[in-house]
Amino acid sequence: MEYQHKRGTPKSRIRNKMETLKVKAFGMVAEKLPEQEFAFPPQTDTAAFLANLYLEYPELKDIKFSLAVDRKLVNEKTALQGGEEIALLPPFSGG
Repeated sequence: MEYQHKRGTPKSRIRNKMETLKVKAFGMVAEKLPEQEFAFPPQTDTAAFLANLYLEYPELKDIKFSLAVDRKLVNEKTALQGGEEIALLPPFSGG
C-alpha cells in the first residue's frame, strides 16, 4: 500500500515534478538577452542553473552579475526546489 499523507494524498502526488524557474534580468545583463523575463527548465541548484544558463546564452560568460533567488542575494551554491524566481543582477555600487 502506498504511503498516505495525513490528508489522504498519496506520497507520489506530494513529490510532483519540479516547476520551471522564472528568470528576470536587469541592466546590462538584460541587454545581452532576447527577453528580460523568461522561463528556464528546473535545476537542482544555482551552480547547475548558471552552467546551463551559460550554455544557452554564452554571451553572459563575459559579464559579471549576481544572482538573487526569491529576492535574496546568493553567493554560493544554493539548492533549488523548483518554481523560484531568479534575478540576474548587474554589478551595483553606491552609498
